[in-house]
Amino acid sequence: MTNLRFKDYVFRHNPEKLIVTHQKKVARFCCYGFGETVQELGRGVTRIEGEGELFGADAMKQFTELKRLMRQGGSGILSGAGLEPMQAVFANLEMVGKGGKEEIGYRFCFIEQREQERWS
Repeated sequence: MTNLRFKDYVFRHNPEKLIVTHQKKVARFCCYGFGETVQELGRGVTRIEGEGELFGADAMKQFTELKRLMRQGGSGILSGAGLEPMQAVFANLEMVGKGGKEEIGYRFCFIEQREQERWS
């Protein structure tokens, strides 16, 4: 399996946990006398969340590079680790309080960036 990559950054080790959530936009309505109903509004965006550890003498440098990449902004290609390549935005990065001297736990979230669909 290839390593997870976003833009030009390649994760040295794939995250231990990867959660891919496919969503659908729905609206719930409550009508007097009829009860509740649901209307499907179309496909939502895909959300990719993960967690793992960065380790080695340069663990903090690896985390700092991820933080720089997230703060840089803009979308890029997210691929690898069994994912179907997609345009995504790096939305969230957390340092998790676990690990040893040369180990940093982290969590992240990417959100798919889709082209706007126009009404016809």
